[in-house]
Amino acid sequence: MKKISKTIMFVDNTIIEYQKNTSLKLHEPIRKERVLSFDLPHECSTSGYVTVLPVGKQYYLYYRGISVRKNNEIDYEVTCLAISDDGIHFTKPSLNLVEFNGNKDNNIILKDSEVCHNFTPFIDHHPDCMDYQKIKAVGGHKRTGINKAKLYGLYSSDGIHFTKISEYPILTDGMFDSQNVVFYDHNISKYRCYSRYFNNSHLDNPKEYEGIRAIQSCESNDFANWTPNVKNQYDNDNNDEFYTNATVICPETNTYLSFPKRYVKNRERDFFNAGDTGVSDGVFMSSHDGVLWHRPFLEAYIRPGLDRENWVNRNNMMALGIINNNDKEFSMYISEHYRTSSAGIRRLSIRKHGFVSVHANYQKGEMMTKIFLLPKNNLFINYSTSAIGYVVVHLLDKNKNKIASSSIMYGDEISELVKFDNEFKNYYNKPVRLLFELLDSDLFAISFKGDIK
Repeated sequence: MKKISKTIMFVDNTIIEYQKNTSLKLHEPIRKERVLSFDLPHECSTSGYVTVLPVGKQYYLYYRGISVRKNNEIDYEVTCLAISDDGIHFTKPSLNLVEFNGNKDNNIILKDSEVCHNFTPFIDHHPDCMDYQKIKAVGGHKRTGINKAKLYGLYSSDGIHFTKISEYPILTDGMFDSQNVVFYDHNISKYRCYSRYFNNSHLDNPKEYEGIRAIQSCESNDFANWTPNVKNQYDNDNNDEFYTNATVICPETNTYLSFPKRYVKNRERDFFNAGDTGVSDGVFMSSHDGVLWHRPFLEAYIRPGLDRENWVNRNNMMALGIINNNDKEFSMYISEHYRTSSAGIRRLSIRKHGFVSVHANYQKGEMMTKIFLLPKNNLFINYSTSAIGYVVVHLLDKNKNKIASSSIMYGDEISELVKFDNEFKNYYNKPVRLLFELLDSDLFAISFKGDIK
């Protein structure tokens, strides 16, 4: 039995005990503005591995620029930065840091073959983190053997000037040839790293890059010493190939969300040939411990769509980061037109905490939660109904006896107070349940906040 804290999203069945005439519904994000095009001389059609971070009052968008090769080996790559005040309109500042083609009038922050291929930063929320290291990053994929490489750590005080923590890598147990995700996990008070491995246990004497791309994670107390990797576990038979993972803790929650780019390597549309097969889409999954992942939806979270250039291989890669830039929506970002002359990044709009809902159609439905300890706070719901639809909330004791009920609620609100018809102060910190009656409506999330007086 758990205490409720922060916002609880209905992204899976973890806190649901009973449903009648309702089901979980995945809500596809809305493609919005093109926020960035890779059209400068130090960028290219395969620029990518995007991360978006809130830095001060602005948003920093990091990405890999050009990749220069000699004799089929990477000679050097660059990491670039774009900046926005609103998460929608991004500009490429002239930083005068790194020379390219004879001048420094560009937005390059790093030029290095060791860390730039998959450079991925994060805001370090460790309570003991020093200000000069408040933004950290990882990068690197130099091979040390089959399925082994070097991943380095970096730090910065401003998100622009980065320094290697050490000439020695912080991790060596992995391929690291994808976007490796690191963050400070407040749920366990440790750092986590999600990286790619190749699931090749079904092959005899597998070679490098043989097998199915998959996700693993490890933990660290100090960003230097890491536990052995643990493979992601799933609540279903998962045979999808995940090229990237884009794993985060959703803002204002304790819930882990992951947005892997699903790679289907043996498909190719006949109107485009990039010299390499494969098509991709984005999928959605959730976790409450960071290891066991729930996939009630095996279908795509976002499809390539009508734009033919999004059917090119290795497209539709979700950027790392959920931007909480207004009261009604989250912004996320996705690659488009990869391997073409119009490659770039597009913003996605998602209802705030609205990735998934408990959905009821015109047939009246019910959903009851599992038992939890009732906090001494007001209850708010994130919901949407039709003109004729509604939501009614009942508070039940542990034996499912009704304690209090709300009036009929209808509308479309990110956070609306539930007003009950009876006091229940004797039930604070005691086991209770919530029962929702729904008709032609969607219930996205609940939250307890604000002390009841």
